Amino acid sequence: MRLTISGDSHGKYIVVVLEGFPAGFRVNEQKVARDLERRRNCFGRGQRMKLEADEFEVVSGVWKGVTTGAPITILVQNKAGNPVKEVRSVPRPGHVDYAAWMRYRLPDLNVYVERASARWTVGLVAVGSLLKDFLEQFGIRIVGFVTALGRVELREVPTDFDELVRRRDESPVLCPDPKATEEMVREVEEARNRGDTLGGKVRVIARNVPAGLGGYSNFFEKLDSKIGAMFLAIPAVKGILIGEEELSYGLSYLDEFCVEDGRARRKTNRLGGIEGGISNGEDIVVNVFVKPIPTTGTPLQSVDLRTLEPAESPYVRSDVTAVPPASVVCEAALAVVLADALLERYGNDNFEDLKRRFQDEGVPRWDDGFWEEHGG
Repeated sequence: MRLTISGDSHGKYIVVVLEGFPAGFRVNEQKVARDLERRRNCFGRGQRMKLEADEFEVVSGVWKGVTTGAPITILVQNKAGNPVKEVRSVPRPGHVDYAAWMRYRLPDLNVYVERASARWTVGLVAVGSLLKDFLEQFGIRIVGFVTALGRVELREVPTDFDELVRRRDESPVLCPDPKATEEMVREVEEARNRGDTLGGKVRVIARNVPAGLGGYSNFFEKLDSKIGAMFLAIPAVKGILIGEEELSYGLSYLDEFCVEDGRARRKTNRLGGIEGGISNGEDIVVNVFVKPIPTTGTPLQSVDLRTLEPAESPYVRSDVTAVPPASVVCEAALAVVLADALLERYGNDNFEDLKRRFQDEGVPRWDDGFWEEHGG
């Protein structure tokens, strides 16, 4: 499966092309619209999201609502224009402005905002929503939520999946802890009042992922390698950690085996569902570290690249925090990786054939006569 996302932040469209997706899957556009709304309407958003409706259109790869096996192309309309009309030569600390100018040498920092902006993630969420729905047909469910915002961290995460989703959706900052939600809302308001921005943490959980996705033949084939590459491509993501954050001692960290319902399972899931680059049948848990947005209401020290004289960083329309919408984007990112791994293992020709291959695998047997056939 191959994913391409193109389009400028303030251009006419964000364009998504997904290749290698099987034929015969019915696309639920209502679910796509719902995820786009979740990304758009988080607390802490700025003026830009009030201008966007995130209207989308599937223009290829779907016939009468069903995928055909051809590349799927999705267009998401941009309505907001660039608020900065004059040439900008003062870079903002923490943004791509200066680094991109050193690479591409076009004398207007507004140019680089168009690609570096997180606006392209609207396309990732659109295609990720389709892939989340696809994965659900195999029992795999994905949820993302905020675990920290500014100085506030959640204290409680529901163990029941449906309860976790319900509480998350009731929170304006997409945090399933009601008390932490109240504190996070206050944290956002205080940051806005002082012209500051907030970073934080997001957790994404994929439940019912079968063992055996990923591989070790090539080090970039590893499932955690693919997760790292995908997540670190998301603007503002500075790092990820799969599993628990405490890594000190093996005896208290490694997941012991047990037998449950005739299968080998784990007593704990501190490793986050991946061992040696391959899913082990437990929940895949990804903790994501999101930096504060670099456009602050309070000016920072910078330099005018025209004159090399000291200058203050300009304010360009921005959010107070990208952490809540990042949880929606990270859901989509994990869906892309897992769908790709599932198709790699079971094929990408026809959806119904794919489901049969998935279901027919059944419970693996240790000795099915392999060595007798191969002289072992």
